[in-house]
Amino acid sequence: MSSQYRLHLHSNGYYYHRVKVPADIRLLYGKQIVQISLRTRDFRDAVRRLPAVIVEVDRQFSQFRNDTADSFGALSRLDHNLLSPVVARKNAPGIASFHLVDKIRGLVRAEMTLISDGSDQFLAVGNSAKPTEKRSLPIMSDIAIECFEAVARQKNWSAKTSASRRTQINQVIDICGDKPLNEYTQRDVRLLKTVLFALPPQSQGKRQFRGLSKVEIADAAKKLGLPGLSAESVRQIMTAMNIVFGWARAEYDNTLQNIVQPMIPSPSSGGSKKDKRDAFSIFELQQLFNSPVFSKVKSVKGWHEPGEVAMQHTGRYWVPLLALFAGARLMEAVQLAREDIGCEGDVWFIDINDDDEERTGKRVKNGSSLRRIPVHATLIELGFVEFVKTVSDGERLFPDIPIGPATQRHRYASKMFNNLLMKAGVKGPKKVWHSLRHSFEQACRDSRVDSAIMDQLQGHSQKGMRGVYGAGYKLPALHEGIKSIIYNGLDLQHVQPFLSSGKVRL
Repeated sequence: MSSQYRLHLHSNGYYYHRVKVPADIRLLYGKQIVQISLRTRDFRDAVRRLPAVIVEVDRQFSQFRNDTADSFGALSRLDHNLLSPVVARKNAPGIASFHLVDKIRGLVRAEMTLISDGSDQFLAVGNSAKPTEKRSLPIMSDIAIECFEAVARQKNWSAKTSASRRTQINQVIDICGDKPLNEYTQRDVRLLKTVLFALPPQSQGKRQFRGLSKVEIADAAKKLGLPGLSAESVRQIMTAMNIVFGWARAEYDNTLQNIVQPMIPSPSSGGSKKDKRDAFSIFELQQLFNSPVFSKVKSVKGWHEPGEVAMQHTGRYWVPLLALFAGARLMEAVQLAREDIGCEGDVWFIDINDDDEERTGKRVKNGSSLRRIPVHATLIELGFVEFVKTVSDGERLFPDIPIGPATQRHRYASKMFNNLLMKAGVKGPKKVWHSLRHSFEQACRDSRVDSAIMDQLQGHSQKGMRGVYGAGYKLPALHEGIKSIIYNGLDLQHVQPFLSSGKVRL
């Protein structure tokens, strides 16, 4: 709360103008309190913005009061106009008393009472007041910033998730325009959905679409027969818009109709998760790990060509192996530092964490991603522990793989390893880098690893009551699970192990 007149500090951290509706118009106004976001968390900035909002709100109160007075005036005139002729003819034939006059007067007064009680049912008269215009909400671009900042704090969004939501809402604005939230219509949402399903992925950067709007790109893509975004991509973009509408309804205007939610494609329309990604077959894994980077390459830059240069000191060698034998996500492996590899008893482990995030920039997908993964025997045989020992405290294990800005940390790593998949001939619509995690999961199943241990190794949330009680499995139990994992038919005899004497740091 704030002692400043009409200034209110909301629990979401933003300052609001807040005032009770004046008592003389409260019943008719439709709400007890008027609360308007000042769209700032800074006290001084809020104080600077507040006077203009106070003036506008008071103007609306005054206008409403005048309009209401005009309505009552019209009814009073109606009362007089209806009753005067009747009273003048009170002695005429057929009217023996004021009985009819009293009835008419009662009807007119009843109408006036309905208005004073806040009823919407009032007598239509030729000179009645115009209905009060509804105040517009903030425009989408403004309210989305406030919404996503609040929701990110509540749900502990990662920087990547926050950036994705901002990008998605910008696509909404590109297609539907940037206007007050209560001015969007179902037609806008239909347009959004239609355009997105016709919009080719990453079309904005393609030369053939340069200078075109998203709507124009969608039209051109239809004529060219190009595929549009997947149902899941469309669902995510529309979900971003839905989040804003839901939040604004709670924080700004509880009468706001969420016109987005009913039109969002259901998850089922995008197919099951198994339809989206496939595990690599043993044949494909063999092709991948037959790549020159796992033996010797022409040069550090020419790492896709065979030669005499060892790469066992680089992330380009270790990250694919960590995906295969530890189930690590791409950036979980890329961001590893020396202190993330430890030993407890005789079990070496990889600690996936976001410790000291401000200094290290490390991120994880969610709370379940924080975990320790025992080091598989194959990784130890290939010299992973010996390699780690050559890295200084506080340093990243794989500095040869740059980490992008907070909004696109995976930018360089994704490009690097997608090229590896393409060079190996295993890249496909359903065969992507994440397919290595599916391969790890399949190997866990084939090796009879307990499903709960498998989930914990991969950083998945525990299912059922396992997610309610207990803190998960201890390292020895996880080690037993890791030791069980084998890839029947995969030959890695040709993969050159790390030799500390030949270590070279880039």
